[in-house]
Amino acid sequence: MEPLVERQRSVAGATVLSVLLGMAATVALLAAYGFDPGALAHPGSIVDKGAGVAQLFRWGALLDMASYLPLAPLVLYLHDRLRERGAVLVPVLTAGGLAYVLIGGIGGALLASAGPPLVEGYATASDAGREAARLTLETLGHAVFVGLFGTLELIPLGVWLLGVGWLLRREWPRFAVVSVIAGAGALASSARSGLTGRTLVDVEGPLDLVILTAAGLVIVWQLWLAARLWRGSAG
Repeated sequence: MEPLVERQRSVAGATVLSVLLGMAATVALLAAYGFDPGALAHPGSIVDKGAGVAQLFRWGALLDMASYLPLAPLVLYLHDRLRERGAVLVPVLTAGGLAYVLIGGIGGALLASAGPPLVEGYATASDAGREAARLTLETLGHAVFVGLFGTLELIPLGVWLLGVGWLLRREWPRFAVVSVIAGAGALASSARSGLTGRTLVDVEGPLDLVILTAAGLVIVWQLWLAARLWRGSAG
């Protein structure tokens, strides 16, 4: 197998792995909250589910952290693929893609390390200790779900997607449209969470649904690009 084709297939596999890990993380975290997406608006409510969900929460957070890491090879591949099209733009886009990977990974690591001990300690704490544990977990959850996942990481992601779509607009026009819509959705979703303090899954109206649907196209974007890479049509 030619080195370029081998690299493309490796990147494609890593990209699909990222999607699968992200889906597994979502299921695990929702399970920890009793499959109630609305409960994520109050992350501290997980203590009411009992100490038994602490490990499930830990695994969900670790899977979430792991889901970001396989995207690094894709970011670097696109950098090599597109670098001749913009000596300034492409490095900026690459920095945005890697920033997204780093911020998301940090968020998952924070949840996995700090969340479970608070859930487990709540069961045996005094009334004052329980209130402190709930408040701490609520603050931690908002910092990660709203601050990192809902606001900060979506800014470099949106810039990266918009830039990649722009650079590929003539070569892959339909793919470029999906990239631009997903990028715009990510930026709009970041503004929404940052201005309202609501989590990504806290939907209150049609506009929220439109924004989240647009941002969710990043999954379609990943799988579409992975398919092209696997077929060797993106060399």
